Amino acid sequence: MTAKQRLLVVDDERDVVTGFRRVFEREGLVLDAAYSGQEALASVRANRPDVVVLDLRMPGLDGLQTLKHIQAEDPRTLVILMTAYSSSATVIEAMKHGAYDYLVKPFSVEKLREVVHEALRVARDVRTAESYEPRLGEEEHRDTIIGKSELMRQVYKTAGQVAASNTPVLICGENGTGKEVVARAIHGHGGRAGKPFVVVNCAAIPESLLESELFGHERGAFSATTAHRTGKFELASGGTLFLDEVGDLTLATQTRLLRVLQSGEFERLGGTETVRVDVRVIAASNRPLEPMLRNSSFRQDLYYRLNVVRIDLPPLRQRREDIPLLIEHFLRGLTPPGTGKERRISSAAIEKLSRYHWPGNVRELENTIRNAALTARGETILSTDIRLKEEAAPHVRPVELEMPAPEPTGDMQTIARKPEAPPSTARPAEGRFEDVEQLVAPIFETLVAARERGDRFSAFDVVERALLVEALDRTGGNQLRAAGLLGITRSTLRKRIARYGIRIAAAIRRAPAE
Repeated sequence: MTAKQRLLVVDDERDVVTGFRRVFEREGLVLDAAYSGQEALASVRANRPDVVVLDLRMPGLDGLQTLKHIQAEDPRTLVILMTAYSSSATVIEAMKHGAYDYLVKPFSVEKLREVVHEALRVARDVRTAESYEPRLGEEEHRDTIIGKSELMRQVYKTAGQVAASNTPVLICGENGTGKEVVARAIHGHGGRAGKPFVVVNCAAIPESLLESELFGHERGAFSATTAHRTGKFELASGGTLFLDEVGDLTLATQTRLLRVLQSGEFERLGGTETVRVDVRVIAASNRPLEPMLRNSSFRQDLYYRLNVVRIDLPPLRQRREDIPLLIEHFLRGLTPPGTGKERRISSAAIEKLSRYHWPGNVRELENTIRNAALTARGETILSTDIRLKEEAAPHVRPVELEMPAPEPTGDMQTIARKPEAPPSTARPAEGRFEDVEQLVAPIFETLVAARERGDRFSAFDVVERALLVEALDRTGGNQLRAAGLLGITRSTLRKRIARYGIRIAAAIRRAPAE
């Protein structure tokens, strides 16, 4: 007969433990309880649980300290941390010490069961793993990663798993997604923390100067060079070299870079002395490198040397639930220390920011918040203070056709009602709405990417539905005015509303009072 698995719940609040008993009492588990870090360690030694669910904030021995002791006692024990906060530093620290997963309070029963049962399955098979999560507001330094979405959880897990090693890491993602922030976090939580973290933007340095920037040069290596120059590899020795936009390296520079990665040695330009360095390389690219392998513009051997561990950063439009957290983080950074003046933002402004597609990702969001804070008339940022790129597009006013009033023929209701104006059949002149066409590009990319992932839908339907919702939103659900804004008849609008199942009361985004 298979022995029952043991689950240890550690929380200084007894109601939490009682809740766990109610959830898992019929799950066929042995559930142990502890109300402090010290009690948890005693229970681990006595009962050898398969999984420990551990509260992060406890008096005395806190969750992180308890986790370290549990891992020292038995590294095969899987630990799930519970927290009411989110901070990338905490998640990476916890992962370094072997946490398996984490739960953000309050969490649903379904989520709790999902995480615990997954951990129990892993414990039954191999009893190994790592992970954890971030608390907003705990850190203001440069390696702060903000987000609690599932996509960002995977980023935290991978970053924590590789932080303590010297393994090369390739970080991929669109511009503005935070590739350097993740690289700094990996460096700051690893064994090279406190050592140099040197950044090289391969796209920003002219090709003729890039090798000198990386490897340095001797006096006289070029005409008019009168001094020795130390390259970035030497400056980063003992620490981390972050190569941003590595896809922009020439093939010649790629060859030299590969040799350094293989041997740790190179010569400065114009020199004969061999320089030996100890550098961890983290590379990043805002475009896929795989197509460059196929057309031979990026060396395959260098790609596999850099791509030992890969982290894919999601664009902001794919993790919209993180936008309020990012807004809070950026506002916190705008508050002058010691002034007590706290920046606030209205719910309507947050809603407006959450709907935007963010082609510039987190960097664009930060700049938007900064600009809004500068232009806001008071301490609270309103939706009218938010300036987005899409608002620069020209507003197209519908053609209004004057129709003659009908001849009186019957009751007053028939007479008083004007017939509905037919839609304009005019076609926009070529080039007239170029700004609108440019704004469509990021939307088109999002839809194409979804179709390439296997989603089945009509791109035309998605865009048409979005236009309908926007028009109804702007007119407060007034169908006649919405049809006028769109340049269609009210009957056509009604057919489209029915076709897409738009519910006026539920679907129209009415801005709350500021």
